[in-house]
Amino acid sequence: MSEKELEVQRHGTMYLISSIGITLVGFLATMFYAHWIGPGVLGQYFLFLSCFAIASLFTDLGIGYAATYRICEGKDPDEFFSASIVLRVSLWLIVAVVMLVFHNYFGTLDQTGLLWILIAVLGISTLVSSCGTAIGASNRLGLAASVSLIQNITQIVIQVIAVFLGFKVYGLIGGLFAGLLTEIVIEIKYIDYQLKKFHWSHVKSIFSFSSWAFLSTFCTTLFDNTNPLIIAYFMPISDVGVFGVCWTFTVFALFVSTALCNTLFVKVSRWRSAGDWDAITIALSRATSYSLILAIPMLIGGAILGGHLLYYVYGASFAIGATALVIIIGARVVQSVLLLYSNFLMATDHVKHQFFGLFTGVIVNILLACILIPVWGLPGAAVASLSNAMVSAIICRHYLRKVILIQIEMKTIRDILISTGIMAIIILPVDLFLNQSLLATAAMVGLGAIIYLAVLFIINSQIREDVLKTVKIRWIS
Repeated sequence: MSEKELEVQRHGTMYLISSIGITLVGFLATMFYAHWIGPGVLGQYFLFLSCFAIASLFTDLGIGYAATYRICEGKDPDEFFSASIVLRVSLWLIVAVVMLVFHNYFGTLDQTGLLWILIAVLGISTLVSSCGTAIGASNRLGLAASVSLIQNITQIVIQVIAVFLGFKVYGLIGGLFAGLLTEIVIEIKYIDYQLKKFHWSHVKSIFSFSSWAFLSTFCTTLFDNTNPLIIAYFMPISDVGVFGVCWTFTVFALFVSTALCNTLFVKVSRWRSAGDWDAITIALSRATSYSLILAIPMLIGGAILGGHLLYYVYGASFAIGATALVIIIGARVVQSVLLLYSNFLMATDHVKHQFFGLFTGVIVNILLACILIPVWGLPGAAVASLSNAMVSAIICRHYLRKVILIQIEMKTIRDILISTGIMAIIILPVDLFLNQSLLATAAMVGLGAIIYLAVLFIINSQIREDVLKTVKIRWIS
């Protein structure tokens, strides 16, 4: 295995471990929230997160991606880092002033005092993202993964305590703020770049990339947050909570894909600058196969056990999302590949094409959501998300094929499908005759995972060898 492959595997595995830790802790915490405060309060929190995500777009404008890309090019890294911080803090001040001037248009957020909290969270998030840009651009991706894990665990622990003490939605938001504060305290000690005077040429260079990066990020954010807003318009706030739980739960399917994207953006940017297109082609081929390792079996497992999971894990009031859950997992399967395609388009400086693919998908999502949600409810929102992912993936793949050779590892994909099929054949009849309970459902999930992984490791030597090599990785480079 080459040094490049070892580095990608080391950093990718660290991100994967971090993602698994974050999601498992978050999964347990969400179980507690669901039973303790119910879908209504969770719906308020998910709406706050949607507003926060959309507002964050305008405090970033794609500058984070642009600064990372320019710093990776190796010219004037200190100046680009300094320019990115000044620009983002300036944008936060502008957004804060606009929100305060037009506070009457924020309804519940303004009436409950959450608008001020939103502005504060946006501020600390802006600084955290700026520090994260420096950490990522300096190729310290293992550190970034570790800090992300610490930040999320801190957030969840404080949220659980605050909710238990009765602070409800304020406790959830307070935990979010505390987690971000913890992250910046750690990251600021490891920044390699200095604050230096920059010139207008650095600002123009950042904006030449960031304009399209912003539009692409805007589309990605809408993909995650459009449906909760439309559901809130047509349906009760509790349905937002149910959809949010389904959407959050299915993030398991994106474990590998997200870890690879976090690792590969910096590396592909560097390889592109060095003209090493073969490394980019190989990375995409391997990443595409591995992105489906968890996504495909989760789709089949969700179809068999999804209703039981919602009922026994989150509570009876969440069981109405069973159909939507399966469709959302399907959307996540497509999204796991879409994330890679869009990430590689951006890293190879084809962000305009990435935006076109993502924007088309978002338009399809919005139109279908407005049509289907009033008629079909939560499954209609899930179908809109699935259509979004499929349209975007098709278009992004079309443009990426013009940049690099897209190779599919058919044997690996076939072995994943075979392993998934064997898992389904075994657990489906067991599920039909087993008396359902929380313990039985958990046992079924565990049994399915063991069967799938065992078969996959037996029939696919490449995956088996990669796992063994991962165990032997020298984690400190």
